[in-house]
Amino acid sequence: MTRIVLFDLDGTLLPVETEFFLTHYMDALAGYFEGVMTYEAFRKALLGATLETINNLDPGARNFEAFAESFSRLSGLPWDDVWPIIDRYYAERYPKLRVHVPENPAARAVVEKCVEKGWRLVLATQPLFPDTATRERMRWCNIDSLPWELVTTLDNMHFCKPHPAYYREIVDTLGLDPTKCVMVGNDMQEDMVAKKVGMKTFLVEDFLIDRGEDLEPDCRGRLVDVPEALDKLIPP
Repeated sequence: MTRIVLFDLDGTLLPVETEFFLTHYMDALAGYFEGVMTYEAFRKALLGATLETINNLDPGARNFEAFAESFSRLSGLPWDDVWPIIDRYYAERYPKLRVHVPENPAARAVVEKCVEKGWRLVLATQPLFPDTATRERMRWCNIDSLPWELVTTLDNMHFCKPHPAYYREIVDTLGLDPTKCVMVGNDMQEDMVAKKVGMKTFLVEDFLIDRGEDLEPDCRGRLVDVPEALDKLIPP
């Protein structure tokens, strides 16, 4: 029987919290826009475009296209001028943010154990980063060389968490049976919503995010508990 485990990345396999993105990430990227727009104008455009991309439910627009349209409109800058700046940031500065992220040897060990048990892998990370940035963060926790069948990114997805459409797109893209899938993540609202498309769920509590809406995960515990718990949720 084919069994698929979907892992969230940030806060689940990679030990970072929301503050990482609101400080180190944003400040570093803002520096590349110095002389182009003020920090406050940049921050407003970036956060606004991110929120609009998350809430975009147009199946005809990839997240990249939704973000580009929003950022250009909110900043007043042509996207053809914006993207080269962002692309240069990801090539030059973004890899250096690794110094702010703790090591997590458990990440690779846990995922490898799942593979040994016969689980297929999907990296179901919030698709708000281009492929290059997502692959970079995967390297930070040493999971980049593992056999991921799909890594969700800004480039290849049309929807974001917490919309069930995000999980349906993964199912449709790979031709999966959602009842044979387990979503593993640390965010109660963004990750446990996978239950709405028929998946089982495991809530990782190491860096737990819970905004108050209890979606009742099927199982919960630490990241290291995942391999054993998966076999109980969907027996081999």
